[in-house]
Amino acid sequence: MKKRQLALSLGAIVGGTFLYQASAEASASTVQVKAGDTLWSLSTKYHTTVEALKSVNKLSSNTIHIGQTLSIPSASTSQPSNKEEKPSAPATGSTYKVQSGDTLWKVATRFNMSVEELKRLNALSSNIIYINQTLKVNGSNSASTPTTSKPAETPSKDANGTYKVQRGDSLSKIASTFHMSVSELKQINGLTSNTIYVNQQLKVSKSSQTTTPTTKPSTSTPSTSNGTLNVSQMISDAKRYIGVPYRWGGTTPSGFDCSGFIYYVTKQQISTTRYTTAGYWSVSTPVSNPQPGDLVFFNTYSSGPTHMGIYLGNRQFIHAGSSTGVTIASLDNSYWSKRYLGAKRFSK
Repeated sequence: MKKRQLALSLGAIVGGTFLYQASAEASASTVQVKAGDTLWSLSTKYHTTVEALKSVNKLSSNTIHIGQTLSIPSASTSQPSNKEEKPSAPATGSTYKVQSGDTLWKVATRFNMSVEELKRLNALSSNIIYINQTLKVNGSNSASTPTTSKPAETPSKDANGTYKVQRGDSLSKIASTFHMSVSELKQINGLTSNTIYVNQQLKVSKSSQTTTPTTKPSTSTPSTSNGTLNVSQMISDAKRYIGVPYRWGGTTPSGFDCSGFIYYVTKQQISTTRYTTAGYWSVSTPVSNPQPGDLVFFNTYSSGPTHMGIYLGNRQFIHAGSSTGVTIASLDNSYWSKRYLGAKRFSK
């Protein structure tokens, strides 16, 4: 009888231990969303991918909510192999297959392209790409040595003071090379937008202008908003980082949060403090009609300003969104219009 009781006691102990371990394992496979969490930050924390998280939780978008319970994919289904192969240039030199962890910005950088050029080439209307998606790429892989074409050497202007646009060029890059401002480069070439094309001839010297201009250059796009920031350069710099992922507290091109994005863009021109969104709100001057380069503010999850972006004109703004990364959005969007607080002009 005693032996039977002892056996039953041991069985209960072992069974209880098994149930406790099973419960612990079950709880470890889910996580409750906290303030500041995004699918991208959770995928990084739990060594999985955004697509795997969306798949296992049957999510149709990147939007998640505080308090929401998410299942974390098991390592066998989501974690990539420990052997990480560095993507190489496609054999044809014109396509690339998207790998885990890729973003448009990373792919564009690898192939010496801009995000806008990559989107235009692939007819993409958003910054979303998928693992194993095949993208057209015109550039050479920066991680390997090109074999078919010689890398461009330091750009130089010809005897007429002009420069031929190369793949990967932007107005900001060309202006910097020839010690000019973007607005000056646009002015002497009669450009009304920041779009340029490979093999396009641009004047890069004031002397290459005609000596008897008949009309004044258009002033529809202001060169400065407050006497310290060059708006054209500010907007051009901001657009260079379209596709960079969101990162809480991020202030570098490896990841931005909304105020960190503003800080990084403005510090390319001036020495400035790293403010929070509320900080930018308090040190900036209110404006009734926002102009390009002004800051726009929103109330997204608590009282007061909690999100911000740079106004581009035509009711468009660029910002680092928690579910989109750096992207362009509209003030008329139903989500943003309900949360819009107003615009202010930053001058510090």
